[in-house]
Amino acid sequence: MDKKEILPYFHPTQVVLVDNDVNFLGNLSLQLDADLAYLLFDSTEKALHYINDRENRVPSASRFFRPIAQAGQPVERGPSAAMQLDFDAIAQEMFFSNRFSRISVAMVDYAMPQMNGLELCRRIRDPSIKKILFTGVATETDAIEAFNNGVIDHYIRKSEHRVYETVNRRIRELQIEHIREFFDNASGMFRVTTPAFLADRGVIELVEELRQEFAYVEHYLVEDPDGLLLIAANARIKRLVLADVNCSIRQSEWMAAAGAPESLSEQVLAGDLILDPSAVSNQERSGGVQSQWLSHLRPGNRLPGSSAYRWALFDVQEIPNVSGRAVSSFNQYLDWIDRQGFSMM
Repeated sequence: MDKKEILPYFHPTQVVLVDNDVNFLGNLSLQLDADLAYLLFDSTEKALHYINDRENRVPSASRFFRPIAQAGQPVERGPSAAMQLDFDAIAQEMFFSNRFSRISVAMVDYAMPQMNGLELCRRIRDPSIKKILFTGVATETDAIEAFNNGVIDHYIRKSEHRVYETVNRRIRELQIEHIREFFDNASGMFRVTTPAFLADRGVIELVEELRQEFAYVEHYLVEDPDGLLLIAANARIKRLVLADVNCSIRQSEWMAAAGAPESLSEQVLAGDLILDPSAVSNQERSGGVQSQWLSHLRPGNRLPGSSAYRWALFDVQEIPNVSGRAVSSFNQYLDWIDRQGFSMM
């Protein structure tokens, strides 16, 4: 998956910070962005036990893929199999309350008793966890060698100017890389087909604009119609619909069959209006009353830099889940992890 592509899903993950200096950890906790989920350890042994104990709690990447059925051919798995993203499996991720506790980044000090930071990084069993080493001038050569050998993913000098800005930025970048590689590794096992809009430049820019405007912290790929579920930290959900020509045709035909005014069906067909997917899934029938239909429609916004899609944003009141679970909020998780404080030390 190209770094310029939108991830099929993204949610915040946990960061582990390790330093034997309790005062430094306390100061660091005040400098980190308020919406980062982290735990503090002043013991390398406790930190390593905590990290490695959670190794098997990461979901299998293969479950997010399903074979593409070929006409007249049995469905198969394996290196030669043609695979596609399983939208339903991806959407289920939002119902797992422990998704935020998945460890994506470990940031460790170099100079510590018991074991130094590089030894701790070598003993982390999960290769998907990104590792940042906090280093001083005297150990910078060791850090460079460790980076070149793949032991760590980044190193930061404690003495560098505006070091905490660097820390916050790099943690966020590595959290994204953590999930991106999760899909990259699975894609390496199969020939995978992904939705074209994930790599559309106009869509990529739009999603970033919406993230900043609505402060959403999670997103999940959805289909029929294509788009994303955007989830804020308080678990409020919006659905971004990306309507191409085929989507507009399907929505227009459904509206005509449901008794919508012809003028509205024609505007949907042209892409000037987009129908709320919940109206279709709920099988609502509004008859020919235009005002009732308008409550389910939004303008089809043009997408600069992309001629393939129009877009609209809809509020989502409820997400159906067969297990009956609700979408847990990141704010609730932050409250829990804040209460943990230094208790893991």
